[in-house]
Amino acid sequence: MARFSNLIAVAAAVSTQVAAAADVFAHFMVQNSYAYDGAQWKTDMKAAKRIGVDAFALNWVPPFCDGDLSWQADRIKDAFTAAEQMNFKLVHSFDMSWSECDTYWTPSYMQNILSQHAGSPAMYRWNSNILVTTYGGDQVAQYGNAFFQGLKDGMKASSNSITLVPALSKYSCGAQSDPEGSAKRMISGFPSIDGYLNWQAWPLDEHKNMTVEADRAFQSALKKAGKTGPYIMSISPWQYKNLNNGNPWDAWVQYSDTLFPDRFESITKDDACQPDIIELISWNDWPESHYLRDLPSQDMGATDYAELGEFGNYVLGHEHGGWRIIAKYYISWWKTGKAPKITKDRVVYWYRVHPKGAACSGGTSTAIRNHMYPEDAVFAWALVKKEATVSMSAGSNTHKFHADSKGPSMGRVSFPSDLSGGVTPEVAIIRNGKTKHWSKGSQPITDACEWENYNPVVGVCRGQAKLTAW
Repeated sequence: MARFSNLIAVAAAVSTQVAAAADVFAHFMVQNSYAYDGAQWKTDMKAAKRIGVDAFALNWVPPFCDGDLSWQADRIKDAFTAAEQMNFKLVHSFDMSWSECDTYWTPSYMQNILSQHAGSPAMYRWNSNILVTTYGGDQVAQYGNAFFQGLKDGMKASSNSITLVPALSKYSCGAQSDPEGSAKRMISGFPSIDGYLNWQAWPLDEHKNMTVEADRAFQSALKKAGKTGPYIMSISPWQYKNLNNGNPWDAWVQYSDTLFPDRFESITKDDACQPDIIELISWNDWPESHYLRDLPSQDMGATDYAELGEFGNYVLGHEHGGWRIIAKYYISWWKTGKAPKITKDRVVYWYRVHPKGAACSGGTSTAIRNHMYPEDAVFAWALVKKEATVSMSAGSNTHKFHADSKGPSMGRVSFPSDLSGGVTPEVAIIRNGKTKHWSKGSQPITDACEWENYNPVVGVCRGQAKLTAW
């Protein structure tokens, strides 16, 4: 695939387009922080800051929804202490999607939690108000507009006013086919909201690239309604989940082959869709295969230990840290209005570990929805400091593409038809006829797979040992 043709041409124009650009959040699953201490929170915050993330949006479920999860509040307290020391921000993102709960969220509990941290300099604010986000709140009978309005009224009465920016899944999903209509219905059905978080960062059961039509529609509807809260655009690298519970709607993959760079690119050139805030989905949601954090330790004594259960069959061994290079590049561009200067050679590449037609010996109790969407290929995204050729191979199949310091280039190479014994992708950066850097994937591609898996492996071909500076 050729260079992103518009990347450089719009670099100068972007400086005026991103005048309203604010900050970047990373969605953080608190349920995966049980082992965390203050030092571990700082480690994660440092890694997030390194790529331009300003805040974690702390997703947590009602503490007594499914047993006793009251420990979440303690971890969040530790997170605020760490964030204050790290000059980092935190946002409460209340998960209101659980349709079966022993005890649902209540306005009084939420008000108490928000008030506890209201005085912290780490609390993210919008126009002096505490910013509050959600996942859901529109499809569970216990919640809805009246619940939201009650929460806002209670916080205002306590002199801790909030700016409410929920992610209402019904409207985000509906906007994939009817952007303007869904946005209008959202404004009409939820007059209490101040802004909106469009959670749909993936094509919805469609074999085509993501567009920004829904983002435009929601942003326009908020403006027309006179809402003063931010429009938050979600960006994600992938979507695959398998609950293995016999329900065909609980095992799916969305078309994500080049989703991450494609969606990031849209905010560098589309002056009709400049969000106020970007939310990366996600930092550590392992089961949905879109994590950016390094994999959690499986040592039960480690402070970043996470119990993955059956999800570990398609998560463990599938590092995604290389995607942070892509995130850092575009975040810098969005914030500064200028494409970052490329000073080091790096190629980020990703691939699935078996062809979509493989008959794996295990991995699901039902068919993977949309399993025919992903292309059987290795994808590469290159940044090079000087003109070079990027060479890719997957067994007997090879591909070369040109790259230079003007901006990112992309290429892909298809899986070979013969995968007997497995083939491991290789990527090299060649300059002046000499191989400057070389990398081999951490796992082979094979059709003799033990677990049906649409979660990619991400690798980096680079001239330095860490994913740190440019």
